[in-house]
Amino acid sequence: MLFIILVTGAIVNAALCAASGAILLMGIVFFLIGLPEFKQTGRSRTWDIIRQSLPILFTLLAIITYMIITYWCAHTGGTLAFSRSAPANVQLGQAKKLLTLGFLHGVYSLITFKWVLPGIIGKLGLDRRHIWGIAAGAILTAAGGAAAWLMLVP
Repeated sequence: MLFIILVTGAIVNAALCAASGAILLMGIVFFLIGLPEFKQTGRSRTWDIIRQSLPILFTLLAIITYMIITYWCAHTGGTLAFSRSAPANVQLGQAKKLLTLGFLHGVYSLITFKWVLPGIIGKLGLDRRHIWGIAAGAILTAAGGAAAWLMLVP
């Protein structure tokens, strides 16, 4: 049962990492497409370029951070699921790390998608299945880390 939870969490987080990577790539492409309209015609336009580029850069930074968190959740969960020959203290350390990453993933997701990004770029078009997908990554990561920790403690 533990193996199934860990592998499912790794798959969900890998899918979230891939989706956020695709969103990041599209954001960079659209930023570069829109960049020529910011051409400088004078000294007063410099401040306008910076003011219009900062929300885009903060959004891309938030997506990069989310992508890094989901990658480490998937990596740690997959490593823990397939490392039964590792010493118990190494597995226990990975279980603790996975539990911590699960809570970090949940808190970061909540703060970023509920308050930070809507404040920067406006209302996000997240429906129930998007919210459940994001929550599933955090829940499966935390549950897998907690279950592995409980299995490894004598």
